[in-house]
Amino acid sequence: MRTGKLSLIGFVLTIFSLILLSACSEERAAALVESNQPVSLSYHEEFDSMQRVIDLGWKAVNLSNPLGGDSWQQGSFIVNATKGGPFVSSIASHSYKASANEHAFAPYTVGEGLSFINCWLISPALSMKNGDVISFWTTTRSPVSFPDRMQVWLNPNNESTNVGRSDLETGDFTVKLLDINPTLSAAPYPTGYPTTWTKFELTISGLPNGTIPQKHRVGFRYFVKNGGPSGSVSDEIGIDDFDFISK
Repeated sequence: MRTGKLSLIGFVLTIFSLILLSACSEERAAALVESNQPVSLSYHEEFDSMQRVIDLGWKAVNLSNPLGGDSWQQGSFIVNATKGGPFVSSIASHSYKASANEHAFAPYTVGEGLSFINCWLISPALSMKNGDVISFWTTTRSPVSFPDRMQVWLNPNNESTNVGRSDLETGDFTVKLLDINPTLSAAPYPTGYPTTWTKFELTISGLPNGTIPQKHRVGFRYFVKNGGPSGSVSDEIGIDDFDFISK
């Protein structure tokens, strides 16, 4: 009888051990699957420090003709700003923690004299696919005395920062996603450029990789003919709160 009881107890313990091992294996498998889930490819930038964003892979390229002494830079907000140098701005950041200068900013002094302004701010290489979304906020000075214009371009070919060498070229940035105020109108938005912070949201399309994420870049192009200090158009534009949303 003792031998039979011991055998029964051993059998029960063996079954219990197998069940316990199976449950542990399922937990390990579930943990492994969870650890293999892709990290979000989405990205947010507040432009609180232009030096920091340059270190993160943003790049400013100024091809204005003739070329001025400025480019995309940190905001320079001063209340009741007037034209002059060093450049000060009437644009306060859309959102900020410590300073109203926490946005990306381009003044008319990116060109010299009567200039064809062609000044790019290029995003880091982001893992994009068709259907992903980018959004950002932008504004110009109010009221409008010197109308502004900005384009948004996509490089669908690779992750280079090649934007060509002149105002007639865009290099590897061959997909135009947006053109704000192409007629350089001084009228209120949506005919002209927004004079208060306004959000734009764009869906990525035109990528040859389809739904497979690959590295590409977005370029913001301050683009104004007959601009600069001696021009009849171009003043200042700001960009803030850029988001890339991976769907």
